[in-house]
Amino acid sequence: MEELDGQYAEIEGRGLVTFIRSYEASAGQLWAAVATPEGLGAWFPSQVALDPGAGTVSFSGDPRAEPSTGRILDWEPPTRWAFSWGGDLLEFAVEGTEAAAELTLRNWLADSTAAARNAAGWHLCLGALERALGGPPGAGPRAGSGPLEWQTLYDGYVAAGLPCGAPIPGQTP
Repeated sequence: MEELDGQYAEIEGRGLVTFIRSYEASAGQLWAAVATPEGLGAWFPSQVALDPGAGTVSFSGDPRAEPSTGRILDWEPPTRWAFSWGGDLLEFAVEGTEAAAELTLRNWLADSTAAARNAAGWHLCLGALERALGGPPGAGPRAGSGPLEWQTLYDGYVAAGLPCGAPIPGQTP
């Protein structure tokens, strides 16, 4: 199994899952991949429509979730944006140069028991982001990864001590 790089912390009573990943892409390419509907379409678990002027972000097309709308809470191109998704808060921060870039993804959780579940999902999604930016082929949300790979990651994050117990879409409670 790959290295489990999702980190968990509790800050002021709220759970936080954080990933920091480096990419062999420019900061501009990484920004486009995390802050435009076209870029997000290659790796994010839902189809996304953004309206920074109105402060809205809409999610659809995920067979495990109903369409929904969130609020853009921060919009600071080309380095950072944050938005609400359900009760969670997501933040994407981009740093880098023309040769290499780093993404910090923070998922502030409405329910800390979702930590292992979300970490496994973001782990797969960020693998798909790497491929979208020209990285090596592999599994992920757009490459036919199945529940077994997600389950292996989930089990690994649970074994690493991330809180668990939140409902898992598609599985009977």
